[in-house]
Amino acid sequence: MHTGVDQDDVFDLVDAWMRGNRRVWLRTAVDPATGLVSLVVWGRTDDGALLSVFARRLDRDIEVYSAAYLTADQAADFEKWEATRNDD
Repeated sequence: MHTGVDQDDVFDLVDAWMRGNRRVWLRTAVDPATGLVSLVVWGRTDDGALLSVFARRLDRDIEVYSAAYLTADQAADFEKWEATRNDD
């Protein structure tokens, strides 16, 4: 984890997403140096902070290996995504 990221925020976001209780923006990313394919989860913590969680699939499990709070530019992109989401 990156310094300054509350582990409880990471757990709460991932748990709420996995249970279907929280909207998240999912994407994939590939590290060009290693070829590691990551699941990138952007979402809000219980207190509304914007968080990015990086995970990878290990068999039937998901391993979270990094997290960071979104930058101002990332937050703007996420809020634009939220505003255009139609869950109806």
